[in-house]
Amino acid sequence: MQRTISELEFHQVFERIADAYVALDRDWRCTYVNAKACEQLGRRADELLGRQVMEVFPDTHGLPFQLACERAMTEQQPVHMEVRYPPQDRWFENRIYPSADGLTIYFLDITERKRTEQELQEQQHMLSYAQREAHLGSWDWDIAGNRVTWSDELYRIYGVSPKQHGATFEAYLALVHQDDRERVQQTIGQALNSRQPFEFEERIQRADGVVRTLLSRGSVDFDEAGQPLRMMGACQDITERKRAQQLDAGQHEILAGIAARHSLAQSLDQIARLHETMNPGALCSLLLLDESGRHVLHGAAPCLPETFNRALHGLEIGEARGSCGTAAWRRERVVVADIATHPYWENYRSLALVHGLKACWSTPVLGRDGKVLGTFAVYFREAREPRPEELQSIDRMLPLTAVAIESEQLTHRLRERTRFFEMSLEIFCIIDLAAGRLVQFNPSLSRVTGYSVDELTSRGYREFLRAEDAMSDADPMLQLNAAGQQVQTFTCRCLCRDGSQKYLEWASFVAPDGLVYAVARDITERRRIEAELAYASSHDAVTGLPHHLLLEQALADMLRDPSVPAWVMVVGLDRFQLVNASVGHPAGDDVLQRLAWKLQLALEGNGRIARFAGDEFLVTAAGLSSSAALKLAECLRAAVAEPIEGDDYRLLLTASVGISHSPEHGTNAKTLLQRAEAAMNQAKQDGRDRVCEFSEAQMHELEDRLLLGNHLRDAIRLGEFELHYQPQHDVAEHRLTGFEALLRWNSQQLGRVSPGRFIPIAEALGLMPEIGEWVIDVACGQIRQWLDRGYRDFTVAVNVSAQQLQRPGLVAQVAEALQRHAVPSSMLDIEITESALMENVARVQNALTELKSLGVRVSLDDFGTGYSSLAYLKQFPIDKLKIDQSFVRGLPEDSADTAIVRAVITVAHELRMSIAAEGVETAAQADFLLAAGCDELQGFLLDPGLCVAEAEARLRSARA
Repeated sequence: MQRTISELEFHQVFERIADAYVALDRDWRCTYVNAKACEQLGRRADELLGRQVMEVFPDTHGLPFQLACERAMTEQQPVHMEVRYPPQDRWFENRIYPSADGLTIYFLDITERKRTEQELQEQQHMLSYAQREAHLGSWDWDIAGNRVTWSDELYRIYGVSPKQHGATFEAYLALVHQDDRERVQQTIGQALNSRQPFEFEERIQRADGVVRTLLSRGSVDFDEAGQPLRMMGACQDITERKRAQQLDAGQHEILAGIAARHSLAQSLDQIARLHETMNPGALCSLLLLDESGRHVLHGAAPCLPETFNRALHGLEIGEARGSCGTAAWRRERVVVADIATHPYWENYRSLALVHGLKACWSTPVLGRDGKVLGTFAVYFREAREPRPEELQSIDRMLPLTAVAIESEQLTHRLRERTRFFEMSLEIFCIIDLAAGRLVQFNPSLSRVTGYSVDELTSRGYREFLRAEDAMSDADPMLQLNAAGQQVQTFTCRCLCRDGSQKYLEWASFVAPDGLVYAVARDITERRRIEAELAYASSHDAVTGLPHHLLLEQALADMLRDPSVPAWVMVVGLDRFQLVNASVGHPAGDDVLQRLAWKLQLALEGNGRIARFAGDEFLVTAAGLSSSAALKLAECLRAAVAEPIEGDDYRLLLTASVGISHSPEHGTNAKTLLQRAEAAMNQAKQDGRDRVCEFSEAQMHELEDRLLLGNHLRDAIRLGEFELHYQPQHDVAEHRLTGFEALLRWNSQQLGRVSPGRFIPIAEALGLMPEIGEWVIDVACGQIRQWLDRGYRDFTVAVNVSAQQLQRPGLVAQVAEALQRHAVPSSMLDIEITESALMENVARVQNALTELKSLGVRVSLDDFGTGYSSLAYLKQFPIDKLKIDQSFVRGLPEDSADTAIVRAVITVAHELRMSIAAEGVETAAQADFLLAAGCDELQGFLLDPGLCVAEAEARLRSARA
């Protein structure tokens, strides 16, 4: 189509404008773009003309550009917006104008401006974060306009909000503590006059009464005429720093007094006063526990009335016995915010209130051993809850209080120890390291070593004190040659006068004069007990044989040399549980001891033995030939077979012995042990009292189980399972009544695996609940598909394993699957085996009852092959009995099978259950079952298991 002259002139005008320009028709297709728009969008005009504007400007989350275009069109008003252009990661400022023919859009590239704004925002965020972390706020005072600008952190420090605080210098001064206000004002005035930077500390009082200490720094800007323009500065909250300095100074003074042996009362008084100084309004009380630990004694309370202190002295601790009595009893902090109403003060309320005490928070003082030494209490003359920083202040005082109390107790004990120094059973020594002599010692050293006092004094200590390591000739005291070290502990050997050896455990320190002050105790007996315990931890308590873990480690060491074959034998006693049942466990332990001794004799030094399990022994040997190993195993078996006689029993036992060896059966200890045990189990299965070497067939079986187990775990995730459906037919007319869902596995790695192979492994691995849940869900989904295609009057039976039935959640899984697929519950038939029915009768009964409440049918599969009695049938809500194919196979020739089948059919009908027969393969079997009154048939005579498509074809033909 030719453009008109006026249209060309119109477009020439827009080619000359600086802004990018796009024209749209009413369908929002681009009818014109100028050169600037092509440049901004990075596309040619022929790529844009005729395209929808949403293709040109792909919208971001929320469709802002599309909504803006719609609003401009609807309201016939211009719309201004900023939008990001994703293809080039650029920002455009758009002005959208409605026109008679559509929309006109002007846009300008504002990417650099947006990036600058974003960088400024990020910098502001980082500045705010840094101020918050440093507790540092900034401010700017426009002096001429008397306007003060604060950072967010400064508002937080002062505890006010911009709405609460006027932005003037006078409003700031009003927040300064009244005792500091004049000094602060003078300091700022001096800075204005001197034109020098300033720094000062100030206190502020927040609206909640909390006093904080701040460090302020700043400087002043002046104009050319020397007039102050603005003052800028920073303010840091140093409250905790000041408190820490005050606390450190006070604690140092108190610790110096403790070291100088000041009285406990003086130290506690200093502690109480320090806390009161740091926490104005607090009245501190320190109480001590008496020796019985049942009563509190007055320690220090410098600002509390003396009559009140005397009344507390000697009060018994316990539950609800004031704040302190309860705290000491509970060993935890007790906060009473209002003594007038709190039940803990019921019996002591008048005592506190008459002295004007309204609140009390008490914390137990614990010693290094966790024992309660006393209480640290804080009283107030108004009812109030503690602030976190106040509780922290108390906690900082607790260690110092404990040190003061324990130091006094230690001093008291040292005084007593001095009196009993000569009577102590511990060894006390003062040793001169330089001279190698004993300076002083108590009689315990003579008693332990057997040397006289003169002999100990005249000899060097190295003659009888030796290093703990018998192979070392080092001086055991050399590690203590640095004065001022902390107390150190070590152990040395002591050579006694009679030639015996004892172990001494020392605790000692070196004094500044170089002398060693040491205390030792004889730990010879403890070492003996420790050795016995170490032996007991590594040996079997009954037989005295090494623990099997030690033997497994020895086996691992043996396997490091691949040229030497390692043999592993597991000797399993046959039916040993009957021994414990017949002669009792004490006699059983005696039998195991005798057997252990006989097996050790039978080894004749050719191997090592350990107790492996309750009635199993483990033997390892190296370097044997195959014939020698078999001969040794036979000797072990024969040793067990010999009669065993005790005080009141005589037994004849047998053993099954399993053998494995490297490298044919494995190259690591774990594998060889597993395979020897598998061979022993095989020997038991083969009749017991025999030797069985691990075979290639067993190896293949174990490897097969391992291989299948590894692949089974991922079968559901990989979609390798599928369901086939075997039809079930009415016995009279062979009419299709439903299907039984059969699980099939088509492994990507192994191909098709029969259920007989993988289901036992899945049960052993505990995978059946997960697989069973999948089967229920898929079967319900298939029912839904067939219903949607118009098929009716059929059921689908799903087998539920014993593991599924025993675990909670089965009923919920079935209900969820029925609901999710909108399947009528009566179309689902849950089949359980007779053996599963008997595993936990009460639990199974509950599960089946809940399933029946959903409306599903319940069938008992493989009936006649388990262990249930007919009495159990009436206890379970069962709809159908399925005769196992092992009874159907002999019909109608086998008279026993015919009798059993007729009896089962009769019992089922009498109990109002339907009856189905599995494994029907011949017409004769079908005829017999019809005559006997069976209700349903299932088997290859009628149909095998069918894939989904084939099963649907059966439904289609049945409907026809």
